[in-house]
Amino acid sequence: AFVSPRRSLLARPTRQARHGPQDLRVPGEEAQGTSWESCGQQPNAQQMQKQALPQAQQQQQLQQQQQQLQQQEHSSKRPRMEDNSTNNTEAGTMEPGDKPSQVEAAVAAFSLKDLEAEVAALKASPLPPYIGEVGDLYRPSAVTDENGELAKADPEIGPFDLEATVRGKEGDEAYGYFFRVTLRFDADLWPDKLAIVRFRGVFHHALTDEHNNMTMPFYRSMKRDSKKRCTIALVLESIHDFLVDPLAMWNVDLLIAPERAMKLQKAVEVHRGINQDRMDIIMKYRKQALHKELFERPACWKEEWLDPGFLKAYRSNCEQTWRSILVEHLKGEVFSLPIFTEKFCKLLLDEIFNFYDSGLPARRPNSMNAYGIILNDMGLEPMIDELQKMLQPLGELLFGAPGTAWDGHHCFIVRYRAGEDLGLDMHTDDSDVTCNICLGLDFTGAGLQFCGIMGAPNHRKHTYTFQHRKGWAVIHLGRKRHGADDISSGERLNLILWNHSSAYRQTDAAAEPEYNAEEGPPDAVCVSYTHDRDYGNFKEYPPGKSTSGEEGGARGEATNTRASRWIASRSSPSAAPAAGLIESGSGGNSSMQPADRDDVRSEN
Repeated sequence: AFVSPRRSLLARPTRQARHGPQDLRVPGEEAQGTSWESCGQQPNAQQMQKQALPQAQQQQQLQQQQQQLQQQEHSSKRPRMEDNSTNNTEAGTMEPGDKPSQVEAAVAAFSLKDLEAEVAALKASPLPPYIGEVGDLYRPSAVTDENGELAKADPEIGPFDLEATVRGKEGDEAYGYFFRVTLRFDADLWPDKLAIVRFRGVFHHALTDEHNNMTMPFYRSMKRDSKKRCTIALVLESIHDFLVDPLAMWNVDLLIAPERAMKLQKAVEVHRGINQDRMDIIMKYRKQALHKELFERPACWKEEWLDPGFLKAYRSNCEQTWRSILVEHLKGEVFSLPIFTEKFCKLLLDEIFNFYDSGLPARRPNSMNAYGIILNDMGLEPMIDELQKMLQPLGELLFGAPGTAWDGHHCFIVRYRAGEDLGLDMHTDDSDVTCNICLGLDFTGAGLQFCGIMGAPNHRKHTYTFQHRKGWAVIHLGRKRHGADDISSGERLNLILWNHSSAYRQTDAAAEPEYNAEEGPPDAVCVSYTHDRDYGNFKEYPPGKSTSGEEGGARGEATNTRASRWIASRSSPSAAPAAGLIESGSGGNSSMQPADRDDVRSEN
């Protein structure tokens, strides 16, 4: 994902997997020198090179890289970061026999003025057919610094972002459509080494990482000009080549053995099929859509669709106006406000039911909602992009870092009615900030129960019950445990928007949150039969959810034992409270175990 220069590539190598471009291992092989890990894992950044080099030559190359780094540190007030994104024939890399002065002469200094001029020239010239649009250069609102904290980008050295749309081969049913990409230009990397490339939105490809970033083999194989430097046009051309034939663009035949190339090819074909199926559904439904205005590109929200108070707050974007339409249910944690008008709720519901009636296949939004649909997979992603932009200032105002620099989302519909999903078990979301908007219809029951924050002492203590109102949104942190009561009558549909910030997710606070012992036994409403191993200690399992036989009896005994221990601990001043009450491995508390996070994880 996007990161500050010294936090990417070789900076803080023990955390490289989440802080910079990665290599890709062939799925299905072991994790040693000539072996590989499972699909989705990324390899050691120098593994393939080491297999092809004798030991003596590896040592010589390492010494040369160290000498180069020392020269850069002594010749610049702001040391440049070493990385392995280029091979030893590219500019800025020391060859045997080179003198330091020759290497320094090959290094091109970052210039914002030159970068702006290059963007302007590209936009003014006729674009090749594989480039749809090129946006304006801009400075991101936040980046992750070397200390693992959010910081503002430097106005002179950035980093700076550029958005564009690029497609593969025209007519390709998987990658022949225009996909949004963001290029990040970093003063330590551009123009000598690379621009960090990330696909935006929903995108399926075997050779990008889990956040849709390009991996290291792409950067090694990127096209360069006669001076061995990057240009924006050549980066976009390289992205096009990657979409057309990623293995050819990577020069895979020169890097790995044929059997490994076959495994990579198989993985590419699997993900190609997934992307093709998704695009096929979007294109088919576009012809059947009831309200074409919902699918316009660029997306446009009509004034009549938005609550007047929300529209005024968005346009003024001042704290006082935002606060005037907010209801704060839990201080600093749970808020609600009106967003949609009655007219828009009906419009969107008509479209959703039309999609249900179309007979087109639909992936479910997550592991817990069996009847919902993903709006991004029916062609509404551009519209949701704009909704997220309107909500971004509010997210930053209410939640600080988690509400900052949203650059991704997962948006879906949940539906509750008799004979289908009635409610939703306790969980946390795989989001940084969740926006939950009620669309209707008529219903009773179905309250939204809130408990504590994941990892907090009150994680499984009840804190608030929210009642949905049509057109109103409830907004909270994804780490806030919550669940939906069973619906009593009628039918309820809600639009759920999970907002993601790649910058925030790279911070130490997000990657390594605190986990504390519970302050006492959980409230019954806050335990989860899906996620809590000790559910049966405090509550009867729902029909079909509990285990049977002897294991069920053991659960009952554990309930009595733990209840007795809790009473004893409360009656004795010297007794340790919840830290000794609930232990890992014996019906332990999920809030104490980072590996047991109860996120509702999306399928994409």
